[in-house]
Amino acid sequence: MEWALDPIIRYDSRADILSVKLREGEIADEKLLDSDVLMGLDQSGELVALEIWGASKRGLYKTLVDLATEKRDLVDTLLDRPAAKPA
Repeated sequence: MEWALDPIIRYDSRADILSVKLREGEIADEKLLDSDVLMGLDQSGELVALEIWGASKRGLYKTLVDLATEKRDLVDTLLDRPAAKPA
């Protein structure tokens, strides 16, 4: 899997929504994983973006900020890793 850009992470403190754009592409479909996580998929069904509602309550916003600032090498490694092939 190729990533066309670094992930873009945005946080709306008023709505408490964390948005993560993982790669280039138009969102053609959305799937609700649970009551607080929305996945944006392209026409091929590939993940393009995530929205996490109530992010501060889940501790995700702080965790991602800490990860991005302290562990940038780990983030780069995870994004560069090829997708696992199904067995």
